[in-house]
Amino acid sequence: MEEVFTSQSCAVARIMSARQAVLQQSDEVARLSSGDKAARIERLDRLLFDVRAGRTYDFTMPTAHGEVRIFVTPD
Repeated sequence: MEEVFTSQSCAVARIMSARQAVLQQSDEVARLSSGDKAARIERLDRLLFDVRAGRTYDFTMPTAHGEVRIFVTPD
């Protein structure tokens, strides 16, 4: 698993990019039911709020190449 140390603003940008990618995927391409897609969006939204508020400094995000562990450093 890849590990990345990044600023809070970069972590927020990564989460927003991941959220946008999920929103743009069609259910057929992603092979997700609408419930799974909604659950992923909800998880990313929660993560986004927690990182912005400074409640989360370490999290794992799935990517196209596997999972990435992100460590957030103060801006």
